[in-house]
Amino acid sequence: MAESLTIEARAGRVYLRVPHDPAPLSAVVRRLRQDLPGVAIDWVAVREAYLYGRGRAFPVAHRSAEAFRGEKAKIRFSDDGLTAYLILYPPKGRGARLTEEELGELVRAYGVPDELLDADALRRAFLRRSYLEPEGIARGRPPVDGHPSRVEWRGGAPVDPDAFLSALEAGADMAEPSLLVVEPGQAAGTFVPPGRGTPGLTVRGEPIPPRPGENRVRLGAGLGLAPDGRTVVAQAAGQVRFTDPERSQAYLMPVVRVASAQDLRRWRDEVIPATVVVEGDLEAPFPVRVLGDLEVRGSLIRSPVEVMGSLFTAAGVIQTRAVPLRVGGVVSAEFFERAHVIASVIHVRRYSMKGRLTALRAIWVAGGGACRGGLLEAGERIRAGELGSPNNLATEVSVARVRIIDPFRSAFSGWAALLSQQARTEGAPASLEAAADEWEARAQALPEPDPIRGRVEAEKVFPGVTVRVGTAVRKMENPVGRVEFTYERFGPHGRVAMQRKG
Repeated sequence: MAESLTIEARAGRVYLRVPHDPAPLSAVVRRLRQDLPGVAIDWVAVREAYLYGRGRAFPVAHRSAEAFRGEKAKIRFSDDGLTAYLILYPPKGRGARLTEEELGELVRAYGVPDELLDADALRRAFLRRSYLEPEGIARGRPPVDGHPSRVEWRGGAPVDPDAFLSALEAGADMAEPSLLVVEPGQAAGTFVPPGRGTPGLTVRGEPIPPRPGENRVRLGAGLGLAPDGRTVVAQAAGQVRFTDPERSQAYLMPVVRVASAQDLRRWRDEVIPATVVVEGDLEAPFPVRVLGDLEVRGSLIRSPVEVMGSLFTAAGVIQTRAVPLRVGGVVSAEFFERAHVIASVIHVRRYSMKGRLTALRAIWVAGGGACRGGLLEAGERIRAGELGSPNNLATEVSVARVRIIDPFRSAFSGWAALLSQQARTEGAPASLEAAADEWEARAQALPEPDPIRGRVEAEKVFPGVTVRVGTAVRKMENPVGRVEFTYERFGPHGRVAMQRKG
């Protein structure tokens, strides 16, 4: 004990250096009383030195007999150890105040290194002297956790509606989205391993280990890593699909490649249990039902098509008003002419003309695009370039109306029944029954739209446009520039509020 515990005296002050592995506090107190008889020791400071100042010279007494009347200070730390607070206690009577140098010395005695000390904050606390109020004077560095593993896929637009919308909002180039279709031996992406993270520091300079990133990548059958451990290689032909919006859990779905609709005729009475790629236009006089996604490298024309995944066309969707085009995920097309489309998300890359577009989530029109005539309705959001036309063509836009979920409930339940029936046939893939259960669950879980969340955004709105949000309606009689329409509670049906954006 005598060799480990050190008592120093300099410049009229007494400093106690408590070892890192000290004897009990009571033994420290006995030693001080023995070695410093008649000195007014600050026993609170002794306790602070024992708890927070081990291994450092900590001021615990002053040779002056009036020292006990002087101003006192403590340092306290946040629960996460990242912030240090200075608490000043007022002097008694004419007791002396602490100097700025003494405060700095005290802060270092508590173990706060100079590089983490906010000298300006300490000076403000010194000048302000807000007694008994904690003042933040130092800040540690929180650790940066490691990023989870991921795969940087080589091409392919997201087919998940949430991921597709997120990509649009992030400004991703969706001029001509396509599916990620691979051949055996083809490199499909690059595996990025989980990061180790960056250690942090407590406000006392102690390291804080980061949490290493998780390995979230799961490669299903048909996908694997090359010997370099980084390149994701296709082991069979198919479309890379994902079970999560982050596109870290992937598998291969079989792909049917055809030149025209006639090559699909053998499936006219059943669901095609694959993804389909059509090399040109698709004009089918018979039903086409696809379990996966559908890519048309031309236009989709007058075809009774149902796609349980997403649909990308290089050109347009034309004349599908007699039998609506039903899609479970995203529909992206250059244009829609006299088309009736039902999908979770509808992406209009140029224009829509006199059609009916119904989206469970959102309709997104690319910058400079236009919607002229017909009806656009969405559960949450419509983002458009121009709405209507200079010749006042009747155009209706509607968001967050209760009726929006009816066609989706009907489509999802119908797909569930169709898949369940096909799953019982000989040789049917085992995945059909699971897909049937998933669609039935989605049909039952469709949420009712909330008008407060609904909004319509447009760069320009012409007269002749009717805007509906929830139960409220507004008819435009004059052209307006950049504008946003939302729902406002007012009266029995509410009203459509209009806010100009520029």
